[in-house]
Amino acid sequence: MAINDGMTVYRLITDGGVFFFDAKQFDVESLQRQLHHGDTVLIGAHRLRDGSAWLHWISDADNRVWAAEPVRRRWLPSFALALCWVPIAIALMLPGTVNLGWSLLRILLFASAAGTLGWSLYRLLLECHPGRRRLWAALDGLRNGRQPALSAPPSYASAPDLALADGVYDGMGLLQGPLSYVGVVSRTYGSGRHSFTMDEYQLRCSGETFHLRAGAWDWLRMIDPVLIRRQPVFLAEGDRVVLLTSMCDGEVRGLLNHSDGNAHIVYKGTPHTPMGRRIVLGLAAFIPVFFSVLMLSFEVYGWYDRGVGPDYWDWIGLLQFGGTVLLMLMLLIGGVALIGERFHHGYYRKRAHPPIERILGIAFQWRLRQRRSPTVNEMF
Repeated sequence: MAINDGMTVYRLITDGGVFFFDAKQFDVESLQRQLHHGDTVLIGAHRLRDGSAWLHWISDADNRVWAAEPVRRRWLPSFALALCWVPIAIALMLPGTVNLGWSLLRILLFASAAGTLGWSLYRLLLECHPGRRRLWAALDGLRNGRQPALSAPPSYASAPDLALADGVYDGMGLLQGPLSYVGVVSRTYGSGRHSFTMDEYQLRCSGETFHLRAGAWDWLRMIDPVLIRRQPVFLAEGDRVVLLTSMCDGEVRGLLNHSDGNAHIVYKGTPHTPMGRRIVLGLAAFIPVFFSVLMLSFEVYGWYDRGVGPDYWDWIGLLQFGGTVLLMLMLLIGGVALIGERFHHGYYRKRAHPPIERILGIAFQWRLRQRRSPTVNEMF
C-alpha cells in the first residue's frame, strides 16, 4: 500500500498469520521475483496487539534470506553517552556572574547534554531489547546452518460473513463487498484563512466512494520497528470488506477486512476514546515526575552553589517541601480536570451520537468468531 509521503507498506498473508513490513527495509523487487504463492517460508517477526505481526526477516526453502536489519553505526550511542558530560563541564566552568547571555548559554549546554543522554540511552536500550536480540540470534543461527526454535502459528478461523444484509439499521449503515479502488487524495476543509488540507484514503466499494483519514500512518515513521505494537490500516484492491457508517454524517466508523481478519474503528464524535485515555493517563503520570525532577534540580544547584553537600536535614526539608508542593499541584490539576470533564461530557451528550457501541459490538463478535482476541485498531 503506497503512502503519499514516500512510505510503502507491504502485507504478507500466510497460513501462519498476517505480516507487515516497510518497503525501505527490504529488497522488495527480489522478494516479489523469488517468492511465489505456495512457497514455504521461515519468518522472524514480533506480534502486534491484535495478533498480526511485524516482519523483521524471512527465509525461503532455498535458504535465501531477506533481513530488515538497518545499517547503523553501533559505536555512535556509546560514544555519545561517553561525551554527554562535556557540555555540563563547560557550563560549570563558565563565569558565575549573573548575566543573561551566560545564563542562556548554560541552559543551552544543559539542554544539549540532556538531549544527547536521552538519545544515546534510547539507542543503547534498543540494542539490548530482548525481542530484537532473540530475532537476530535466530537469524544468525539460521545463516550458520542451525535451525532456530519455531513457534506454533496461531489457530485462526476464516473471517465469517455477517448475518446482516446491506442496509440501514437504526442510524448505522452497512455495506459489504470487494474494494475496486484504493488511493490517496487531498481534501480541503473550511474556507479562507481557516481552511486546511488533509490526506485521506479514497475507497470504492459496491460502486460507492468513501474516505478515511490517512494520518494514521505517521506513527510508523517515529519509532523503531521493534517497538511497533499497533497494526497499521492496510487496504488493497480486491480486499473484501464490511463498511459500517454513521447515518448522521455518512462517514465510515468501522471497517472489517475479510482478507486479513483485522477490524478498524473510528471513534470520531464520541466523548471518550482509547487514544484519549492513554494521552490523559500519560499526562497524569508525566506532570508529577516532571515537577519532582525540576524541584530536585533546583535543590541540587542550590547545594552546589553553596559549596557544601546536603546533610540529613536538607533531605528532610526537601521531602517535606516537595511533598507539599506535589500534593497541592495534583489537587489543583485534579480539580481543573474534573471541571473540564464535566463540560466535555455535557457537550457530547447534546450531540447526535453515532452508533459506536453497536459498531464495536459487531467488530468484537466478528473477531471472536475467528478465534482471535477482541482487539480492534483505532483509526484517528
